Formats: sequence, C-alpha cells, structure tokens
Amino acid sequence: MKSVMICSPSYALHGGVESIVNDLCRYLPSRGWNPVLALAKGARFNDVERYRQTHPGLPIIELDGTRGTRQARIESLIRQIRRVRPDVVMNARIYDSYAAMAQFKQKAGSPRFITTIRAYEADYFHDAWVYRNIVDLCLVSGNMVAAAAPRFTGIAPERIISIPGGVHKPLLPALPRTLRSPIRLGYVARINQEQKRSLDLLPTLERLERLGISFTLAIAGSGPQEEELKSSLHRFIRSGQVTWYGWVSRERLYEELYPEMDCLLHFAQVEGVTISPREAMAHGVVPVISRFAGLKCEGQFLHEKNSLTFPVGDTEGAAEHLRRLVQEPGLLTRLSAEAIRSQSGVYGFEGNLDAWAAAFDRSLELPPLTGPVPGGDCADKGRLARLGLSPWLAQRLRDLTGRRPLYDDPGSEWPTSTRQIPRETAQALMDFAREYEAALDH
Repeated sequence: MKSVMICSPSYALHGGVESIVNDLCRYLPSRGWNPVLALAKGARFNDVERYRQTHPGLPIIELDGTRGTRQARIESLIRQIRRVRPDVVMNARIYDSYAAMAQFKQKAGSPRFITTIRAYEADYFHDAWVYRNIVDLCLVSGNMVAAAAPRFTGIAPERIISIPGGVHKPLLPALPRTLRSPIRLGYVARINQEQKRSLDLLPTLERLERLGISFTLAIAGSGPQEEELKSSLHRFIRSGQVTWYGWVSRERLYEELYPEMDCLLHFAQVEGVTISPREAMAHGVVPVISRFAGLKCEGQFLHEKNSLTFPVGDTEGAAEHLRRLVQEPGLLTRLSAEAIRSQSGVYGFEGNLDAWAAAFDRSLELPPLTGPVPGGDCADKGRLARLGLSPWLAQRLRDLTGRRPLYDDPGSEWPTSTRQIPRETAQALMDFAREYEAALDH
C-alpha cells in the first residue's frame, strides 16, 4: 500500500488542521493509503504523549526536537523519513520539513513532497515561495487561497489543488428550524480578535437587547481573547442568557450544541473555507455571517438563500438580521432547509476524503521537482557558527556538552513557519483578497 508521512506539531490538540490530520489517519487506509503521523516533540510545549492520550489509536511516530536547535530538528526529520521510507511526505505546519526534504530532493528515489496552506496567512505563502522548487504539490483550502497561491508561492497552477475541510454528517437527521422564543444563538470559533473578530459579540448582543429580541447564546471555543470576551459578557453569563462551554469536541457539538441552535454567528475578517458554520448548516442552523474576504468566491454562504450576511464589523447589521429571523414569518425555516442541502460533494466528509486520496495519487503522477533551494536558509546563527563551525559539527559539540536551548512558546520550539515575512508581502496578500472578491461582482 502507498504511504504518506504527515508532519505536524503536537502542541495543539484541537483545531481545524488537527481534525483533518486525525481524520486522514483514520480513514485513508480504506482509500489505498497507509498514513504515518510524525508528531513534533519538544522539551516544554510539544507533548506527543499528551496528544496520543487525547487521540488514541493513531499511527504516531515522534520527531525528536528536545535538543532544541533547528539542525537537531532537521536531523530528526531526516532520520524518520529514512526509517519510514514513505512515498509522500506532507508538511502540515512543520516548517523544518522544507529543509529536510530539500536534502532528499537532491537524491534519486526521494519521496514526493506536499505542502499545505490551510489558512489565508502570509507566513505559509512565503515559506512555500522560498522552497517552491521542491514542492511537488500544494494543497490549499478554498478558491481564494488557490487563486492567490500561484502568484504568492510561484508554484505552477497545475500543482495547486484546493480541498476544503470536509463536514461530517449529523448524527441524527437534520430538520429545518421553526421559530421558538427565545431564539437560540451559537458561536463556535477560535476566540481571536485579529482574524475572527470574536469581540464583536458584545455589541451585537447589546443591540439585540435594545431591539427587544429575546435570545440565548452558546459559546464554544478558546483562544487568546478568551478571558477578555468572557469578562465583557459577564452580565449575560450571570443572567443565564449566555452559556460558556470553552473548547468542545466535535462529538459534543454534534450531539448537544448544533441540534439545539437556530442560528450561528460568525464575524471573521478573512477565511479560507471555514468549517464550523458549514457543520452548523448541515444540522439546519442558519449562519448570520460576515462578508469576510473569501466568502463570495467559495459560494457556500448565499445571502437570503441559506444564510444572512453583513459587512465585516457591522454588528448592528448582524443584530438586524437576527431581528428579521424572529419577526419575518417563514424566513428561518426557508433558510434552514437550504442550509441543510448545501453540504455535499467535496464539502461533505466522504467526498472530502476521496479528494485527499486523489491528491496524494496526483503527487506521484507528476514529475518530481528537484530544483535549487536557498543556501542560507538553514544557516546556524549561534556562537559556534560565528567561530566557523558547520551546523553539523556545532550540533555534535552541543550534544557532547549537553547544552539544549529552551523556548518560551511552542512556535519557537517547533516553528510552523519562518515568521520572517516582508511587510509588503503580507499587505499585498490582503490587497489581493479584496480585489479578487471585488472582481466577482463584475
């Protein structure tokens, strides 16, 4: 059976990428692929055993990064690739996999290399551009990311494939919603202001109060603005109008939360193919969702057909849509029925897995890329390097002396990207998103 080695961090236990990786590990064998999940292990943050206990039964091996240097991380990747001998290596947010595969690409019979861009973030585009000459296939999430990728990564369009996150079927048959009082709202997302604009919840609820709309709200998520949002909603939580669940497993979302929601709020500024609103739609929940950069080109959230949309940051507009759902006869039921019908094909779970397996097959069919790679990218910038020692020899001396650097955050212990993005590149990427969306109106 063909094999794929998926390289991913172990720090985050839950999230969109983690769900995709775990599903691939469980279901790819039925589609002719044997997966191996190579998880990053660190001295402080990336805990493979904790991940294994949270997600039992996965085919996990360890990428040992406890020695703390980039050279040691690359050496660990190379050792495991040599031991596993996969047909394909896939980078799922392990930046050092680029450098490790650059070495294999100089030798005959090396594995194919796939990288992923699952979010519209400049870091991932930039890293793919630096190593574009060794990337056999780039798997992205959504039409907008796919449109931006050739320009911002330099990877040929025929080597870029969009595969959105697949939505599991509801556990019970989904039924169109009928109006109840109070209207039952939900918010399921990472609690983050920069991308998700989670703090827009407060002014939306305050506007609902002024409109005299009776509501309850279930919040499922965690993230950097969690305490700030919880504090701002304190009086709503105390009154029982808002229930704060924190992070919730997909199983609990499907069993308890989605079936009890009428409407899902989503305020994001930019997205690829966001998953939680589509999971909600599969259950008959109507999204009241921002017109984030990427919404139009995917065609999943159609205003007045299966959802109601509002300009990013327009919390009064969001509240007005909720008022309409409460006061306009038949609106909630009509949108709910269309929402249920929207999640099928590649957007559904089975079709999505088929698309991943087909993409892995495609990576073997294309001619392998073995072009030049940046010479200074792996350079050791420490004191031993300044003395003229090669990265390999410097690492041997560190191993002999037992010196191991420790890091203050998981993204330094095992970087997901280089995080050295020119400001103009990040701005150009955002400008592209706005222009791409605007062009769809003409």
